Formats: sequence, C-alpha cells, structure tokens
Amino acid sequence: MIQRKQTLYLLAALVLAIVCLSLPIGSVEPRGMGVSPSLYNLGLQDGNGGIGFKTLPLFVILLLTTPLTILAIFSYRKRKLQARLCDWCIVLCGAWYVCFAFYWLNELSLLGTFHIALPAFLPFVNIVLFALAHKGITDDEKLLKAADRIR
Repeated sequence: MIQRKQTLYLLAALVLAIVCLSLPIGSVEPRGMGVSPSLYNLGLQDGNGGIGFKTLPLFVILLLTTPLTILAIFSYRKRKLQARLCDWCIVLCGAWYVCFAFYWLNELSLLGTFHIALPAFLPFVNIVLFALAHKGITDDEKLLKAADRIR
C-alpha cells in the first residue's frame, strides 16, 4: 500500500489539508488604527482572540477532503473508487478557492487591505497532488489490464 506512489501523493495531500486547516490563510490590514486580524478557515480572528465573522464554508469544504483522502488511501484495492475520490477532492479544493475568492472580494475588502498568507496556496498544491495520484491510479489500471491480456 505505502510503496505505491499515489499513496504517497494522497498522504502528502492529507497532511497539507490539515496544515491549511490549522494555520491562518491571510490577514487584514485595517483602514484605521487597530490590530490586524488573521483569517483562518473557521473565521476572522481579531487581536483580542475573538472570532469576527465566520467563514464556515471554507472550513467545511477543506474538512470534507480529509476523510475522502483517508478513504482513498485505504481503498487501494478498488482503483476506480480511488480515482473517483481523487476527482471529488479536486472539485472540493476548487470549490474552496471559489469560496475564498467570494470572501476576499465581498467581505474582506470592506474591512481593509487583505494580505494572503502561504497556507492559502496549499489547496492548490493539493489539487496538483490529487491529479498526480489520479494519474498513478490510472497507470496502475492500465498496467493490470495489459498483464491480464498477456495471460
């Protein structure tokens, strides 16, 4: 199971999703005086530790990718299911960026200047990792079909 390259890609995507869930994905520089709040997947945390407005869809979308990735890792004998789970994870990461753009353009621009942090790019890296895993899964499927033809 671990020796397959797509499993390593899926494991890396799982770790990056958890890291993105726990780190701030940006900060808002207020127009006036004040402490710059940090944006997490769960909400905007101000300098006092309180949550300003909630960004629950960002959290839920990224949280849904983690069990799907775990399921994809452990369904290594069912390659078609594993490939479909990778496709769904790619769609969910794309939906995360749509929600992120919505919050950035609509709600965060009203508070001040928004600065993107490095963890905001981790779902894009996950998209690449899921695509590489999908390619590895389809390559395995082709290899098994070719071996069956030879028999």
